[in-house]
Amino acid sequence: MLIDAVNGPEAFGRWVAISLSDGSCDTKLYPTKEDAVRFQLHETQCAYVCLTGIPTLGEMRYFLDTCEQLYDQGLKLADPATYVNPETLL
Repeated sequence: MLIDAVNGPEAFGRWVAISLSDGSCDTKLYPTKEDAVRFQLHETQCAYVCLTGIPTLGEMRYFLDTCEQLYDQGLKLADPATYVNPETLL
């Protein structure tokens, strides 16, 4: 992810919110998932990713699509206590 590359080691372990509608990001690094969720207008319109490495484009697309499908089914992944590791979805 570009935000990971731009911020370097400071990005590791931080959270970003990615819009499910267009893949955009507010470019802010949040210390916790709870903070990332709190600063969004509509929490279920974003996927929340903890930066612990650089996923491939295919992995990120799969993660975003899966989050959107789960939200559409009524699940609330934005719950700050819920953590979905993108690698477990592959």
